[in-house]
Amino acid sequence: MASDFYQYIQNNKFIDTIFIIGGGPSLKKIDLTVLNDPQYFVVCCNQAFELFPHAQITHHSDYSWWTQYQSQLKTQFKGHFITGCGLGNSRSYPEIVERMQFIHHANQDQLFKATDHVYGNNCGLQALSLAHLFQPKNIVLIGFDFKNLDGQSHGYTQLKADPTLDYTHFWALFLKSFQTFVRLKRAQWHVVHPTHNPPQIWNLNPDSALTLYDKTKTLEDFL
Repeated sequence: MASDFYQYIQNNKFIDTIFIIGGGPSLKKIDLTVLNDPQYFVVCCNQAFELFPHAQITHHSDYSWWTQYQSQLKTQFKGHFITGCGLGNSRSYPEIVERMQFIHHANQDQLFKATDHVYGNNCGLQALSLAHLFQPKNIVLIGFDFKNLDGQSHGYTQLKADPTLDYTHFWALFLKSFQTFVRLKRAQWHVVHPTHNPPQIWNLNPDSALTLYDKTKTLEDFL
């Protein structure tokens, strides 16, 4: 499966819209049932695959996350590809996982060019970077909140925010990484794709702490 990822990208280039499902609590505010229709291209972040087991791609960042959820993925995920960055461990993935390499200062020229490279210090941004490889017209972010809502830090669990974790610290670091991605994209996109416009990015949560992207649309605008 993993060896086919490059060809999968080629076969699905220039699609209209990619929906990326994050983990924020605003997931519970939107009826996302329609996105289970296979006509919609969905990329899941972390446990969002539990909500969309037939998503085309499910992505994770940390190897420890893979260790915890690999059994569930093997039994529940029915989509096309599992992608992961293996952060925090040098161990190899099994063949069912497409390992993605990190874009860093020394290889920024690979951004949007190498189909096994993504940018970002968090799963959501990595998924956004990955979605750019398909050169869609729109990328729609769902559950990209980077803030608590009614005491909830995530939308795919009933658990309250873990008081031992400083989510606000992590979220601040993640948001800064998004800002860097915007600058890199501005510099790199037309170097790699001189005749094709970059995707328009939309954030469906009007109250999101991620303020870099247009928040004026609703899910219905993309269906």
